[in-house]
Amino acid sequence: SFFESEEDKKIHNLELVQSVGIKFEGNLHAQWFNMFMMDLLRERAADLYRTKGLLSFHGQGNTKFVFQGVHEQINFGPAKNPWAEGETRLNKFVFIGKNLDRAELTKGLMECLYKEEA
Repeated sequence: SFFESEEDKKIHNLELVQSVGIKFEGNLHAQWFNMFMMDLLRERAADLYRTKGLLSFHGQGNTKFVFQGVHEQINFGPAKNPWAEGETRLNKFVFIGKNLDRAELTKGLMECLYKEEA
């Protein structure tokens, strides 16, 4: 029947979907991170179904940031609770989609870390 064939297609398509989680410590450079995400979403919008994360930005004090996206639409803002005193500034990202390369995503995100001027 019509419904069975639709179900078969859905199941087949889901085999391609993967989830990539990435975590690392440090403060991100807000401008570099925004540019990275804009480029990623522009180039990979069809492959990225959902993105979400928890972020620490240089120069933003104890404000913890969250973002979540569906395809190329992304919402971004301060989290309900700030970073606690002594809490490790752990950036966390989850990408859900297809043809995702963990090494490439990790490299791109880590290039967004703020570096103290030498």
